[in-house]
Amino acid sequence: MLASLFWAALFAVPSWAQSQFVKGQKWQIILTGVPDVSKSPLPPTDAPVWDVDLFDSDTATIAALKATGKIVICYFSAGTVEDWRSDAKDFPTGDVGKVLPEWPNEKWIQTGSKKVRDIMAKRIKLAGDKGCNAIDPDNVDGYQNDNGLNLKSQDAVDYVKWMATEASKYSMETGLKNALDIVDTLTSTVSFAINEQCAQLGECDRYAAFLAAGKPVFHIEYPTPLNPAAANGVSCTGPGTAGLSTVLKNLALDGPAVYCDGSQVDTPTKGGTGPPRPTRTLTPRPTTTRSTTTRLTTTAPPTTTRTTSARPPPTSTPGPGNGCKAKHWDQCGGNDWKGCTVCESPYTCKGVSPPWYYQCL
Repeated sequence: MLASLFWAALFAVPSWAQSQFVKGQKWQIILTGVPDVSKSPLPPTDAPVWDVDLFDSDTATIAALKATGKIVICYFSAGTVEDWRSDAKDFPTGDVGKVLPEWPNEKWIQTGSKKVRDIMAKRIKLAGDKGCNAIDPDNVDGYQNDNGLNLKSQDAVDYVKWMATEASKYSMETGLKNALDIVDTLTSTVSFAINEQCAQLGECDRYAAFLAAGKPVFHIEYPTPLNPAAANGVSCTGPGTAGLSTVLKNLALDGPAVYCDGSQVDTPTKGGTGPPRPTRTLTPRPTTTRSTTTRLTTTAPPTTTRTTSARPPPTSTPGPGNGCKAKHWDQCGGNDWKGCTVCESPYTCKGVSPPWYYQCL
């Protein structure tokens, strides 16, 4: 009898170990402001998964979402230090790398540092204390950028595995944001993937093995304009998009959303008076490289505290009429593009996914 009890205990799986995430789940992501749960039921009522900002969303909001049956993912930046964060002062100078292009208030960090991991462990614990079901750690792909810290892809793999272990202490699951070249390596580690713009970049088929494992890929595209007609375009019909959990959003990642069935919602939010949230720069990538996540903003954060988690604005707002020139890899054209259309020498503006997207190459 004792022996049978021993073996039953040995092979028992904790209830939280059974993933709440399955391929094809509908979702909503709001990172500018927070869902206004006072106006429940919030559309889309049929989306079981919601991604919200860890710092902006309080415990009551997360609890209210969960009370309506939602699975709540909590977003934070795991690969950069943002100088408006309350814990920014805790990052040692030696663990801070180069500034992200055009974002002077944000720098890459040494993800293998014990001190950095101590800070991230506190953030993960905060997510657990707030009742998040999972974490969405952003900017783990510093190794694909000019980070100044000699980060390698294996560093990102080790870091994500460490975060997944930390999250499991609070019965939370972990996702992988972008970083497509390590997704196969981490398929058994993470419960879901989050991708930005794989349809526009022609990369969605690289999630085939991940989807075959029954895990969801929460996919975001940023069509302009955002309307139901966009569901007929490459965002929903491009190669490899079948099986993805696709949502079409504004760059702000605020309340409005369009789905591939043509349905449209505008989730009520509160707060969110700050600038829009992150999206990465579109860059065609070889199998070993990937562009950084960037943010588009309109106003800078205060020098003390900030309720929004968006990045400060770039130092200038270029446009085709002010003589600006786009840098290597920058966007230089496409439908409704209003930025620079001339590239710095020796680069030229070439169609990557015409007529939607042109880039300095």
